[in-house]
Amino acid sequence: MLTSPDQTDNDAASRLEQVITRSKQGDVWAFRQLVEAHQQYAFSLAFRILCDADDARDIVQEAFIRVWKHIQSYSPEAKFTTWLYKIVVNLSYDRLKGEGRRRRLFMRMPSAAEYSHHDEGVAVDADMINRDLADKIKTIAQGLPFKQRMVFVLRDLQDLTVQEVAGILEMSHESVKTNLCYARRYIRLRLKEMEVQG
Repeated sequence: MLTSPDQTDNDAASRLEQVITRSKQGDVWAFRQLVEAHQQYAFSLAFRILCDADDARDIVQEAFIRVWKHIQSYSPEAKFTTWLYKIVVNLSYDRLKGEGRRRRLFMRMPSAAEYSHHDEGVAVDADMINRDLADKIKTIAQGLPFKQRMVFVLRDLQDLTVQEVAGILEMSHESVKTNLCYARRYIRLRLKEMEVQG
């Protein structure tokens, strides 16, 4: 019997709630399931902030250690991913502050192969254009203030909702929208300036 998408979502939420409850009871196997289900998203977020795979792995490991230590304080009223992302963002920010250096924003641009499977010549040209655009955006994003960069990464690159971003960054919805608007406007403006300069 096929299930509706809503029923599937409800089933997944129910399974997640059960895994979290078992983790709260000290079930290491359940906690391992939590880690396996969420570590790729956590790594992706940390990597986009830090631009270093080793640092991102360290942050994810530390984030899950904190989740394990503080799982009792997790409240099911909030989404688990929002709680986890908040931990990853805070640890990443602390790492950047502690190192005393600014990092570039990592942006994964879709490769031409993801769009074009039929013409290799077109794919090569499109891939070169994508790489050039990604390089420009990386350079531009370096100039964004940290909050704008974080809102941009979470909303546009991680595809989180405004509400989720607000929860992670402890900002109002309006503040998220404002920071996102400024970040996008700054990137667009700088891209246009680069285009004019040739």
